[in-house]
Formats: sequence, structure tokens, C-alpha cells
Amino acid sequence: MPSAIVEQVHDWPDEWGKKRLGFEKRTGSLYAQFVVGILIADGVKAIHPEDTRYRRSGQGNFFQRTARVIAGTMAARKPDGGWTPAWSLVANDYGSWALATLWSPRDLRNARSIFVWGSAGMATAPVTNFVREFWPDVRGVFRKKTAGAPAAP
Repeated sequence: MPSAIVEQVHDWPDEWGKKRLGFEKRTGSLYAQFVVGILIADGVKAIHPEDTRYRRSGQGNFFQRTARVIAGTMAARKPDGGWTPAWSLVANDYGSWALATLWSPRDLRNARSIFVWGSAGMATAPVTNFVREFWPDVRGVFRKKTAGAPAAP
């Protein structure tokens, strides 16, 4: 997991150490948090049906598309085609971190930690959706430039 590598390099949490066992704890913790988050999100979706998949628009100017990215992060499609708050995403990010505090070092077992890291998790969704929205356009610009380039001798 790339996140475990980043945490290992930064020795976070430092109580787990920089040796192999620390990396194993970080990897296990992140994987467990991922699985718990999916279980929480699926549980919320069972009670409150919502489709949180992001669908690329590809139309409109930069600001319209960016607004759609943000709205598409906070809202989800209902089975009838309408929109509803994306409660499963909120429950996943905050709930998975809240449960992860059970096996985290003692200084991370508090409401502040849950709020900070749950909010960090919430911030990743719009970034990911932004890339999904605009990457095909960026990739297309590079392809057009290289498509007309002469072949190397």
C-alpha cells in the first residue's frame, strides 16, 4: 500500500517504530480500515439506497465541471434518478477512522483525531473525482501533440 510506505517514511505513528514490524502494523491497520469502511458504507447503502459512483461529464467549462465534481462528491444518485446526500461516504470516512482508533496508539484515540483524519478522507474524494473528470482531456492534449510528430530516425 502506498499509504503505508508514506507513513513508514514519516514514522507515523511513531509508537509503531521504523522497523519491519512497524510497516506491518501500518499496512494491516490501513487494510483493516479500508475493509471496515466498505462494510460501513455498504451497511448505510442497504438502509439508504444511493449510488456514489462518479460519472464524468466532459461537458461545460472548467468552473461548471469543477462545481459538478464537488456536488458529485457530496451527493449520490437515488434509485429513482434523483439526488440525495452521500451519507455512505461520510459514514465510511469518519466511521472507519473511529474504529481504527481502537487499535491505534493511545494518543490517536480521541474525537479530534477522528474529525481530522475523517475529514482528510473526505477530502480525497473530490481530488479523485477531479482527476476522473479532467484526465481524459489532459491525456488527449498530449496524444494530439505526439500524434503529428515525425518518427524518430
